[in-house]
Amino acid sequence: MVKLALLGDTYPSQLQANPRALRDLEVVWAGTSLEAFRAEVPALQPQVLALDFVDLGKVPERLVPGLLSATGAAHALVSYRLTHHGMLQALTSQRIRFIQGPLPLGLLRTHVHRALDEARQARSQGAPEGPSREPRPPRFTPEQLGRLLERVATVKCECPNHLAQLISGLRAFEEYSKDCESRDEKDQRMHALLHRQTAVAREAMEDGLLALLEHENIQP
Repeated sequence: MVKLALLGDTYPSQLQANPRALRDLEVVWAGTSLEAFRAEVPALQPQVLALDFVDLGKVPERLVPGLLSATGAAHALVSYRLTHHGMLQALTSQRIRFIQGPLPLGLLRTHVHRALDEARQARSQGAPEGPSREPRPPRFTPEQLGRLLERVATVKCECPNHLAQLISGLRAFEEYSKDCESRDEKDQRMHALLHRQTAVAREAMEDGLLALLEHENIQP
């Protein structure tokens, strides 16, 4: 079982409210104190770190690599509310993945397994460590999303409608950022970053929608 350590203001309360969400992962530590994390977690030998920050701009650039090194973990999933493009560009790699937060534990679990699967695939192909793979192409057609937008819930749950709306919006901005006009090379890099991060978010939401449709036995 994969060992997971959680650092963030909301993770302890999330675990208390939903203790089964990470059922196939071993949570070896969960807390809000960076000092306690540094003191206690290395001895627990986690394989994956989930680190939640409010503002990436206030996080030292070497903090995440330092925590990986100190704990011996293979991967870090870093969620955030406010972004810092320099850190995203400098640190995003096969070992460090940035995700717009806050994350429900079910979605965190999906990202943990995806990171591990990608690492296994890279090792099996003999690929050197480098930037994360390109996000998958969209998996829902506009027609499928349109039907889900209009689906009438039989209970008080409109999650398929909301997820279809989110995915449609993300796809629209994904296309927009790809073709947005740039003044110079710096602009081009920024738009490339926005395009990729939007595609990553869209893929994550599609993962959630697929899981929900399977759970509810809904055909898109």
